[in-house]
This record gives sequence, C-alpha cells and structure tokens, in this order.
Amino acid sequence: MKSLTKTHRKHLLCALAVATMSLPALAYGTTTEDLFELSIEQLVQLEVTSVSGKSERLVDTTSAVFVITQDDLKRHGIRSIPEALRLAPGLNVAQIDGNKWAIGSRGFTGRFANKLLVLMDGRLLYTPSFSGVFWDVQHVLIEEIERIEVIRGPGAVIWGTNAVNGVINIITRRSDEDPGTQLYGGTSPLQTSFAAARNAGRLSENSSYRAYIEVRDGDNNQLTDGSDADDDWNLTRAGWRSDSNFDQWDFTLIGEAYTGDMGISEARFSATAPNFQVVQPDSTDVGGGFLLGQWNVPNAQGANTSGQVYLDYTDRESRLYHEQRSTISADFQHQRQFDRHDLIVGGLARYNSIELSGSEIVTVSAPVKRNYVVNLFAQDDIQITDQFSVTLGIKLEGNSLSPKSVETMPTIRALWQPNENHTVWAAITRSIRSPSFADTSVRVLDVFRTLEPGHSENPFPLPLRTQVSGSPDFVSEVNISYELGFRGKLSESLTYDAALYSMEYNNLRSFTNSDVRCSPSGVSVLLDPSCLLMSDSLIADLVFANKYSAQVRGAELALDWQLGSKFRVRSFLAYGDESINTSARDMLSEASYPLWQFGLRTEWHPLESLSISTSTRYVDDVPLSQVDDYWQANVSARWEINRKWSASTGIHNLLRDSTIEARSELNDTPIVAIERSAFLNLSYSF
Repeated sequence: MKSLTKTHRKHLLCALAVATMSLPALAYGTTTEDLFELSIEQLVQLEVTSVSGKSERLVDTTSAVFVITQDDLKRHGIRSIPEALRLAPGLNVAQIDGNKWAIGSRGFTGRFANKLLVLMDGRLLYTPSFSGVFWDVQHVLIEEIERIEVIRGPGAVIWGTNAVNGVINIITRRSDEDPGTQLYGGTSPLQTSFAAARNAGRLSENSSYRAYIEVRDGDNNQLTDGSDADDDWNLTRAGWRSDSNFDQWDFTLIGEAYTGDMGISEARFSATAPNFQVVQPDSTDVGGGFLLGQWNVPNAQGANTSGQVYLDYTDRESRLYHEQRSTISADFQHQRQFDRHDLIVGGLARYNSIELSGSEIVTVSAPVKRNYVVNLFAQDDIQITDQFSVTLGIKLEGNSLSPKSVETMPTIRALWQPNENHTVWAAITRSIRSPSFADTSVRVLDVFRTLEPGHSENPFPLPLRTQVSGSPDFVSEVNISYELGFRGKLSESLTYDAALYSMEYNNLRSFTNSDVRCSPSGVSVLLDPSCLLMSDSLIADLVFANKYSAQVRGAELALDWQLGSKFRVRSFLAYGDESINTSARDMLSEASYPLWQFGLRTEWHPLESLSISTSTRYVDDVPLSQVDDYWQANVSARWEINRKWSASTGIHNLLRDSTIEARSELNDTPIVAIERSAFLNLSYSF
C-alpha cells in the first residue's frame, strides 16, 4: 500500500476540515474533570479495568499499576504513545531512531520485545510475526485517548499469552465527550510536525459520534558519524467512533485506517567495506485498518455480560520482506457477584491469515498461512474478611503455532488492607510467551554483526556472518513471577506505591549451531574446507531453540506529592537485575535492560490558564547493547488562551544536543542519535 504524497495529505486534511465544520454538533456533553485539581484521596479512588477485567479502584488492585491520564498528556505536550509511556514509573522506553522504539517492562527491552502485551480498547496491537509491536504505526490522535493503564508484571489470566512482563491498555474517549469541532497543528516533540481535525456530535437521542483525521511527518536524525539517518517518516490516519445506549445496552463501534512511509538506514554486509558493512537508505510502506464492535449488557442482580468482535488488516512492504495479515477476533466475558464471590468467566477465538514473502536477507523457510488461538478463563475474587481477599484465576489457551496443545496459566493473588490508608498485595502467576511466525518458519541473514578474521569467536580466515532459522519444534517460553506490593498514603498530600518482584524464566529463545557454509557457494566448510579458497565470507547457520533460563529480580518505588493546589511532584526509582544463563550472542532481544532507572516530574499551575511541567529521567547503561547511561530532561508549558484557543510549547532533551537511547537488537540498523527538539502545538475549538 503506497503512502500519500505530502501534497495529497494536505489536500485530504483540508477537505476533512471543511467537511467536519459542516457536520452537526450540539453544544451538549460532559467535560472531563481536570485531574490536577483532584485531591490525593480522589486520585487513589480512580478506577481501572485492565488488571482483573472489571472496573475496580486503583487502590484495590493486586498488581503494580499506573494510570496515565489525558491531563498528563496535555500538560507535558505529548503527541505519541511511546512518549506517553515515559511517564509511567518502571517502564524502560527508549527511542532507536525517528520511528522505531524499544519498550519493555521488568526486563527484555528491544525493538522486537515480545513479553509486553499492548492493547487499545481491548484490541491487540501485537503482531504474531514476532509477538511484539510495530510502534511506528501506533500513532492514534492523542486527544482521542482517555487514559493509558500500565501494568508492570503479568496479566496472563485476563489477557492470555504474551502478557508476561506487563500489559499496556490504551483506552480511548467516549464519543459524547469533547463535542463540536477541534483543529490541531504544530511541531510536536521529537522533530515531527502534525495537523489534525476532529468533530463530535449526536447521531440520535441515544447515539453520539466522533470522527478525526491526522497527518504526521517526522524529520531525519543523524548517525553517529554525522551523516543523515534517513529515518524520516509520514503517516496519515483517519478514525471514527460511535457510542449508543438502548435499554441499558451499551454499544461502541470504532473504525480506523492509516497509510504511510517509514524511512530507515539499513546496515548491509559488504566483503570490501570497512567493518564489512555498508549503510543504505530504505523505506517501509505501511497501511492498514480495523473495525471494532463492543457491547455491554447489565443483567439482573448485578451481573454483567460484555464482549467484542474486531477485524484488523496490516500491510508492510520493504526491500527485506512484505507482510499482509488479516485478523478476526471475538471474545466475551460474564461477571456475577454472589455472597463473598465476584466471579468472571470468559473466552476468546482469534484467526490470523498471513501472506509473508521475503528477500535474500529474510526468507520464509516453512510458510505458515494461518494461525488459530482459542482460550477460556475463570477468575474468582473471594472476600475472606472485610480487610482480606484472595483472587484465584486460570486461563487455558491453545495456539496452532505451539507444539503443545493447551497452555495453562494460573494465578493466586491476595489483598490485605489493614486500615484505610495502606494496602498490601501479593501474587504468584504462571505466564506464557507463545511462538511467533519468526520462531517457527522464518530465516534471517546477518542477525549479528559480522565478525572479522582474528576475532575471538571467529577461527576462520574470512569474515563470519550469521543466519538464524526458525524451528517447528520451538515451544512456548514460560515465566513464574512472584510479586509483593505496598501502596497507600503517608499523609493527606503524599502517596507511595512500591513493589518487589522475582521473574523466573524457562525455555527462553536461544540458538543451536547447525553448520558453517562458504558464501556464495553454500558449501559446508565441514564437508569441503577447500571452499574457503573461492569465498568472500562464511555464514554460520543457527536454529532457534529453547535452551536457556533467566531470572529478573527488582524493586520499584513511586511517590506522588501534591503541595497545595498549585504544585505537584511525582518521582520513581526502579531497579531490575537481569541474570541470563548465556552470552549475548546466544540470544535475541535479551540482556537489554538497565539496572537502574530514575524519574522526576513536576507540574506547576501558577495561573488558572497556565501550567508549566518538567520531566527528568536517568537510565543506566546497558553494556551488552553498547548503550551508555544518560540523563534526559524536558520542559513544557500549556496556556489555555480562551475557551477556543490553547497552546503548548517546550523543549525535549535539554541536557544534550543528542542522545543515543537504544540500538536495534538485530544488526539491521546503524546507531542513531536522537536530537534535541523544540515544539509548538496549537488547538482551536468551535
């Protein structure tokens, strides 16, 4: 799917802006209360839905959970989801280049990280290609987001496989909020520019709607040698949402489509170039869309039944590979309370159809055309006493990519509230990272950096490359997590949230050596050593296996201090120690987590119409990824000029001209320095 030119995108935006101005919009509606004005007591009473699949107070959850609100996004001038996730304590969020990110929780950060489950309104954003997220296309209009619920730790019983180290659920706003027409534009952080239009109104007495379109363009960064990184990008996205209520039935319909182009500098092997590598510009054409329907039906005696069905289409095309994937998914759940029990049962069925073609670098060794996932779960919250409750849950899941017919994911969680100001919780959970298409049937050349002759791991007189192949015998990775948490109020203005954890992994993805071949002949060195005389390089053949185990142990502490109604300080400190029983070259996207992270943000409200916010963070070095530790600071200001106009401005990366935050775990891109950037955003409502 080819992306639109800049001229076409501008014409499309103007056309939509004119159209939305003419749509009917009634001056009705609900305004969202400014969370900055809420007291600490009200803040801890906020409700979340991602932990147990039902609405519950944040203070009553048995997980390390944090909520990023729409107010947070506005105050810090945030225009993208990865930027927003930097506000969550304990997450490791690092930018690789202009359109690629490495995001992880409690270990295993990487561009292709596969143990963090990401959803939007309950729709999975991960791809079965590698069980991770293509962050470059996750650019919903920020004003559409109601809140982002971030769970550090497993959520397998409710969400299933791949919810191992954490769950991120992005929840969009109802269409009966923010009525009228809004226009947005400006230069957003991280060297991007954007323009957007949005309109909301009534379809009928029982139904409301909202439609939007957004165009984004990102500029190039620089490589470490000062040359252009060719990581510029563009994305055009349009969406629709309607919410209806008929005789207590709540029904939501959401649709969206996008198209764009993502630039990249690709590192390619060359037998004659310095370090056996040349850098070439390339791009990936991206496109897709989805249609999601959700319903919620309250029953007699407090019972509740809900469900959703969605269709999702993804198209990604580059010189390395072309993927077209269609997904249809349906799930339901039923909640019922009786005596001291709050029982939830549910299930899911999902079908993926995929067409994957490759190149001389990426080849499909055993094409998989389809994938089925089916699961059932049950969870019971048992109120033992007024102060103590226990949650028992289990999920059974079958995945056609896994050799094992049924995976079992149980949990036991406990909550103790000795008084109204403090809560203690504990949990033991078994979770699964299921095989992906890449694990079972894809072959990739030059996964690691080419080793020159004389290197300690290259005994041959020629440069040694690597090729990794999927294995049909690859099984699910298994995690057993142990968590202990504390949260509460130290005073009327100061709250704390602390967690200790130990994550025990088995069957982790690793490699086994298969052969060493001469290139370009493909002859095995073991069978015919004379092929070395007619070759320019060697290729070590590796096959995915489940050989190794690991442990990640750590602690997290977050403080929230509200000094009156004008000033607020939030900080966190996170420690996470990865202990992996192998070397970096034996694994993919592992050993990539910083030992220490620290964050501090302030929010000052000197005037009713003006807020000034800062955020500072420290990220420890990651030696195996060759990334140094760094400090980073941002400052932003937001001015509500009048009822129609608002503006925000600021600077990102104040402390350095540029920062290397992360590098891809594959040898596919050179290192990019993320530059300092200033931004100015404007919005107009009528």
